[in-house]
Amino acid sequence: MKALLNISVFEEIGNLLNSRESATSLMDKVRNSPCQVVEFNFSKVEFMSRSFADQFYKEKIELTKEYNILFEMVDANEEIIHMLRVVSNTQNKVDR
Repeated sequence: MKALLNISVFEEIGNLLNSRESATSLMDKVRNSPCQVVEFNFSKVEFMSRSFADQFYKEKIELTKEYNILFEMVDANEEIIHMLRVVSNTQNKVDR
């Protein structure tokens, strides 16, 4: 079984996720861990800005490709899930 890293987003950043720097700080914890499975717990997080979501998604994709890390999101409210989906959809479009 692969090692699991549990990260409480609320404990690391707080209930308002509003900067690219915060997203990078969160992902630095992943970079500094030997774990192959990372669980982000969004319990108590009330807001995620588009800039945070954009940076979080970019770094998540980078770490998945580079280190084959599996990410799981748990206890996220509907607004957080929606923001992550919106960013995912805009970044997955093919340039023409």
